[in-house]
Amino acid sequence: MRAVVCHELGEPEGLRLGELPAPPVGPGEAGIAVEAAGVSFADALFVQGKHQTAHEPPFAPGMEAAGRVTAVGAGVEGLAIGQRVAALLHDGGHAERATALASECFPLPDGVAPEVAAGALSAYLTAHLCLVREARLGAGERVLALGAGSGVGLAAVAVAAALGGEVTAAASSPAKLAAAEAAGARHLVNYAAEDLREATLAASGGRGVDVVVDPVGAQGEAAFRSLDWGGRYVVAGFAGGAVPQFKGNHLLIKNRSALGMVLMHYRANRIGHMRRSAADVFAMLADGRLPAPAIETGALADGPRFLRRVLDREVVGKLVLLP
Repeated sequence: MRAVVCHELGEPEGLRLGELPAPPVGPGEAGIAVEAAGVSFADALFVQGKHQTAHEPPFAPGMEAAGRVTAVGAGVEGLAIGQRVAALLHDGGHAERATALASECFPLPDGVAPEVAAGALSAYLTAHLCLVREARLGAGERVLALGAGSGVGLAAVAVAAALGGEVTAAASSPAKLAAAEAAGARHLVNYAAEDLREATLAASGGRGVDVVVDPVGAQGEAAFRSLDWGGRYVVAGFAGGAVPQFKGNHLLIKNRSALGMVLMHYRANRIGHMRRSAADVFAMLADGRLPAPAIETGALADGPRFLRRVLDREVVGKLVLLP
């Protein structure tokens, strides 16, 4: 099968469009004919050998895909040959065929195109779990979404707004903030040109926000100081290279909480919660309550270039490959 192949760990420019054997389908798994595959920051880390999960070359990157079921392994129930699904993968999405755990295959309702599903799956699922399962967002609460031009940041804007939150989007350029406004942000902060804490407090009438979703890390201190009493800070990644630090007395003084949310925890330990969140996300996408992510598509041959753009922070929204 055709695939974007990582023959040795290194920079994305070392990837090549080539051939890999179609992955086998074992017990508890489903085979998928890939129609669309998302490109993520985690994929770039896999290729560089910088992710906590090891990937032995040769392999194809790609941790999310959408397509049709081609085979089901022993013990699989609830999936049928030809069924449309989106799936989380260990890797292998940037190829014509992929294999996923059946528990990580999510049925797609009518009206959700494969490129939308692949572009939304990991980012929107991460955002939904951050906001609903971890922060327990209530309608009318104020949310600060950091990195609001990235996949997870924009997803946090869109999901929080769809759930009735009042969203302040923080990003580093007018183009990224324009995308955040289109996704539902009510207030916009360009932290490259203005003080994040001061602008966030001004947008919230001086009260601060109830929830911070942070997939970046670089603005951690200013964002934490923007929390109101009882505020919840959800760490969803360190795309900016910095790790936020939380002092115990600062948590205590205003009864704040610092929470971590990694999708792998739900994949390994909270499968029911994850599947319910996926069903909610796709239902909201199908009926228009949740806007589709901003997507740019390309062919498999664009895989190395797309991964470089992700690493260089040149992407607003989500990049998707169409095998």
